[in-house]
Amino acid sequence: MAVDADTLIFAPDTLVRFRRGRILIHTTSSTLAAFETANTMLLGWLGQFAAATSLDAALAQLPPADRAAGAQILDYLRRSGALISAAAAGPTPALDEQEIQHRSRNHLRLLARSFYDVACDLHGFGPYAERELAGRSGIGVERRLMALLAGVDGLRQELGALREAYLGQQLARLGVDSGARELKLHLGCGRSYIPGWINVDVYPAPLAMNMLWRTPFAPQSARFVFASHVLEHLFYPRDVSAFLGEVLRVLSPGGVVRVVVPDIERCIEAYTGNDRSFFASRRETWSWWPENATRLEDFLAYAGAGAEPAYLFESHKYGYDLETLTKVLSEAGFVAIERSTHMGSPHEALRVDEFSAVASAKYGERHYSLFVEARKPG
Repeated sequence: MAVDADTLIFAPDTLVRFRRGRILIHTTSSTLAAFETANTMLLGWLGQFAAATSLDAALAQLPPADRAAGAQILDYLRRSGALISAAAAGPTPALDEQEIQHRSRNHLRLLARSFYDVACDLHGFGPYAERELAGRSGIGVERRLMALLAGVDGLRQELGALREAYLGQQLARLGVDSGARELKLHLGCGRSYIPGWINVDVYPAPLAMNMLWRTPFAPQSARFVFASHVLEHLFYPRDVSAFLGEVLRVLSPGGVVRVVVPDIERCIEAYTGNDRSFFASRRETWSWWPENATRLEDFLAYAGAGAEPAYLFESHKYGYDLETLTKVLSEAGFVAIERSTHMGSPHEALRVDEFSAVASAKYGERHYSLFVEARKPG
């Protein structure tokens, strides 16, 4: 069968629901109301569009007196996006990668904020929302949440199935064998790439991945790991513990991790000592730092208090002093945990702080960051 503009198929996001004897057909994104009918036979006729079907062939199956009404139904389903041209149902045209990333980031910000706002609304309504929505639409809160969870879980499974090939392609481009040894891993590299290291972060890093994934390297494959200003962007303790557990897995016995985080103890000293020049100097280092923030706003934001959901990985989630960082490293299985200084590692390979602008940021003669090294036993 020739595929043309009049060969139709249901869009991948078309939903069919049932409510009080009526059938509703709509998509997840259309602004038009769902198509509704109480004619159960009609659903069987429309079911042929699960596969590419000619408009004329579909209408020919109806009695002549019903074809005009059938054409109106198909027209509405096309305008709502539930039915689309089979020719357009294949892979979408390639978009610019930066445009794709920009759109996805905006959608994710809106979703993160929206989920939080809905959660707050539901806490406010209590059982009233379930009762009223179930009465009005036939679907209460719980079923809608279950559908959302199923949708998210389905997407995560599909994304999970892409991971191995995605990471493998990047390793091939980098010329790195997944079984290589004595590696040097720069985790959370941002836009600062260290020559001779494997620089890992979210897209568009040379090795782009979710920093909470299992890295594509064998156990005991790395000699050194450098993680500058990463931990504060992860939720404590669950995600931080998982991240450090992965670092421990890939390090060889005796391998060393160098961790750099904001020095929250230094921030506390500046706050309690009313050192306004300390906070003012932030804007000299980071031009985007708010100009009218109070000392408390400045300190708490840097320590990760009240992270905005829409900022995703970008916002700080937690703050560290030496005692807390030592605790979380020790609980992950590291030993010989010691405080260091900027570029002060006893290991020449780990004297790489200069590649991290945030690790090198200073207040007077002091750095904002806390530098710590730890070793894997063995």
